[in-house]
Amino acid sequence: MEGGSDAVTPSTTVLRVGIDRATMRGRWLGARLREHGRAAGLKGAEIGGRIDRSAGTISKWESGELIPRSADMYYMLEIYGVGGEERDMLMRRAEAARQPGFSEVDVSAAIADHVWLESQAWRIETFHIAAVPGLLQTPEYAREALMAWDPTATSERIERAIAARELRQRRLTGEDPLELSAILDEAVLLRPVGGAGVMRAQLRFLAERAALPNVDLRVVPVAVGAHAGLHGGAFDVLRFRDESDLVYVETRGGDMYVERSERFAAALRRLEAVALPAQESLAMIGDSIDREIA
Repeated sequence: MEGGSDAVTPSTTVLRVGIDRATMRGRWLGARLREHGRAAGLKGAEIGGRIDRSAGTISKWESGELIPRSADMYYMLEIYGVGGEERDMLMRRAEAARQPGFSEVDVSAAIADHVWLESQAWRIETFHIAAVPGLLQTPEYAREALMAWDPTATSERIERAIAARELRQRRLTGEDPLELSAILDEAVLLRPVGGAGVMRAQLRFLAERAALPNVDLRVVPVAVGAHAGLHGGAFDVLRFRDESDLVYVETRGGDMYVERSERFAAALRRLEAVALPAQESLAMIGDSIDREIA
């Protein structure tokens, strides 16, 4: 990211998925095990000795490279003195982390990770400057965007990715719906992805989703000029009830998750200050639909 106080600094913890063996589910679980182990005053070799596992295996569990089996998880948590709801939750997370992906959709580990993380979040705050966010895309728009992102991708791979996006979108209309606050640069509305028909359907879908009580959609007019999201591109802030917030940034080198969200949250607040109110944003989307029809 170029310039500004919102750049990722060297002190910020950044996790990348898609370029190594550890998944976000594994990393999250490993971090919790490591925290409980240290709180109990135990280190890798001591833990391994008590459950007949090597220090190297404990290290891989704590890094997320490997996921412990249910029996190992249970014994470790007993040693750490972890019980009740925390133990039950960690046992469930370990079982979920061992799954290669989502049963409904055959996708890569990186996509499955992101679907899993979104399923744990109660709210997502996002900014997009170039394209409609995946949670608000129609299949036709998504197909055009994915083909432009990677022209070498097979049709099968693209269709799996679209299916995963449709699965993610269920959170907006299901039980205990996900809260979504989306800020879009007006350029997103002006860019004719897939031609007039595809774009018109996409804009109408945006308007429909903006009407949901759990969705807040706002637009930053191009006339604003320079703004807090001009450098660095799109990002999501995932908010959890029982965990620290996490920032997601999609890159060509693998998905990037930033554990310190303060600078991104501050950027969102500044973007909110220059974005149109919800009703005026909806009116701008309506004007864009009229332009596509004309």
